[in-house]
Parts: sequence; structure tokens; C-alpha cells
Amino acid sequence: MTRMNLMASILLLPLGGYSTSALAADGRLAQCKALLANDARLACYDRLAQSIEDAPAKSEQIVSPIALRPTAPPPSNPATTASAPPEAVKNNALAHRLAEESQKNDNPFLIRALKPNYILFATYTPTNLNRPVYDFTPQHVEAKYQLSFQFDWWDRPLGKNTAFYFGYTQLSFWQLYNSEFLNSSASAPFRETDYEPEIGLDLSTKYHLAGLDFRKFRFSFIHQSNGQGGARSRSWNRLALQTAFGTGNFAGVARAWYRIPEARATDDNPDITDYLGYGDLTFAYKLQDGTLSATLRNNLKRQNRGSIEINYSRPINKHIRAYVQYFNGYGESLIDYNRSISRFGIGLALTDWL
Repeated sequence: MTRMNLMASILLLPLGGYSTSALAADGRLAQCKALLANDARLACYDRLAQSIEDAPAKSEQIVSPIALRPTAPPPSNPATTASAPPEAVKNNALAHRLAEESQKNDNPFLIRALKPNYILFATYTPTNLNRPVYDFTPQHVEAKYQLSFQFDWWDRPLGKNTAFYFGYTQLSFWQLYNSEFLNSSASAPFRETDYEPEIGLDLSTKYHLAGLDFRKFRFSFIHQSNGQGGARSRSWNRLALQTAFGTGNFAGVARAWYRIPEARATDDNPDITDYLGYGDLTFAYKLQDGTLSATLRNNLKRQNRGSIEINYSRPINKHIRAYVQYFNGYGESLIDYNRSISRFGIGLALTDWL
């Protein structure tokens, strides 16, 4: 091999088995270049070329220039990616709520919120709450709390986007400050507790109409009762259809129901639909520092009756929120379904609509 060929082979090494970056890394190429005398420099190149020819094993370890291109990141752990919803989901309050529900449903140790879970340590109503059926005199100040959860007990019964669910809501009005300890003759009784189990079919959808995403339809059988007997007994059964919709930070639920008729002799509240109507609307908006929501009902009759409940929650930490509620109208509880009540309360919440 002539010296010119040796130099050419060195300069063209990137096309063969040994890269110039590797030679530069071990310093030998730089040492040859640094020699001023032509003979010495060419002799250095001779030795360098000869050492490459004598070491074919090194050429087998050469990394192809293609392999030096950036590679795709290793597959992520599904357990960690599941906890981080895509950006599109984060920017849609309803989609984010449904994604969190789906994650909780996959975990057998967790249950999902159905309605907000809260306790109002102090509420005030100017309405006289007394009724002949009570064996105590209710105070205007009382505590109010709601427990509400749901879970899917059968996934995909009619296809991959369906599920049979069970839900339960309990709403209690507690005369917490009506006790002997606070110079009252009562013993902090529960003035009213309403129990509301429900069961039905969920259908997940992806319809887009009038700028809104319709993400879920629900067909339900709902029973509601205060668990009392005699003159205090209140109960009714309904078949309901509802849909959840939203866009951006806004979400809503529209629900319509049909009351299942009962025999007049056993019906504790035959005129309940005159006060609670045949459906309700819930709207919620995710603010930067909290959630604002409202639930409305109306009987849509000439003798108009309805109700509105407005809630605002703001996170205190990752577990609890400050919670404020205002209610006005009929049907706050079953015992008071036919009496208009206004109430303001403050407390804490574990979950909200969004």
C-alpha cells in the first residue's frame, strides 16, 4: 500500500469499519497531524493504518451511522401512564372526570363518587321546620351531609362501551346543635335521612352536537325513601334517562324521569311530581381555583314550583375542599317535598361534580 493510499484509507475510514471520531477519541490521529516533518508524519500515518489492518476485530464492533441516530424512548410503564391523562382529556372537564372514574373502576379497592360528598357543619334556614310528626322542636340551625358513590358490577354486558352500575346516595339533616349540652331538651336527633339506591345501564358515547360532546347515557331505576313509617313515611320509585355532556371547563347532566305509579292506599306522597317535576338539570364549571355548580328542577306547570341549588367548592389540599351551598325551593328532602325552604350552609367536601 502506498503512502497516498494509506492516507486515503484513513480519511475514508467512516465509510469502512473504523470511524474518525473513534481515532480522534484515542488521540492517535491528532498526534500524526501534529508532526511537522513530512517523513515523520507519513510514517506515523503508516503505523496507524497498519494497526487498523491488523485489528479486524475492532471493525466488527463499529456502530453503524444509522444506529447513532436518536432512538425512540423506551416503552413507559402502563401503570404510570394511566395516571397521567392526555392533554386533550385534561382540557375537557367532563372527559377528565370520566377518565378518573374509569381508573377507579379498574381498582377493586376504590369506589367512584356519584354526586358530591360533603358535610355542612352549619346550615341556617329561616323556614319553620316544625311538623306534627316530630317529637321535638327543630332548630333553624342544623348540619347537613351527603354520601354518594357508584360502581360498575358488570362490565361490557352489551358491548365494550356498556356497563351495569349500582349507585347509592344518602342525604341527612342532623339537629347537631339541638341537644341538652346546648341547653335544649332534644338529644341532637336526625330530623330527616333520605336513602336513594339506584341501578341501571351506562352507555359511553362520543357524539358531538351543537358544540357539545355527549359522553354518556344512563338508564336507571331509582328508589328513594326516608325509611320511616306511619305519618313520617315518604317514598317513590322512578325510571330515569340521563345524558352527560360538556365542552372545555363546562359540563352538564340532563335527566328526565317517569314515576312508577303506586296504589293510592299505600302512596305516602301522591302529588310529589307536582313539586319535584319530571326531571332536573345540573351544570358545573371548573374554575381556576374551584368548581361552581347548580342543579335546577321545575314542574313546568301553570302552578309553577321548582328549586335551585348552588354549590361552590375550593380545594384546601389534595383530600378536602371548602364547600358552600345555597338551596331555595321544594324537595330539599322527602319530608319537606311540598314545603318551600331556603337554606345556606358552609362545610367541607371530599368530592364535587368536577
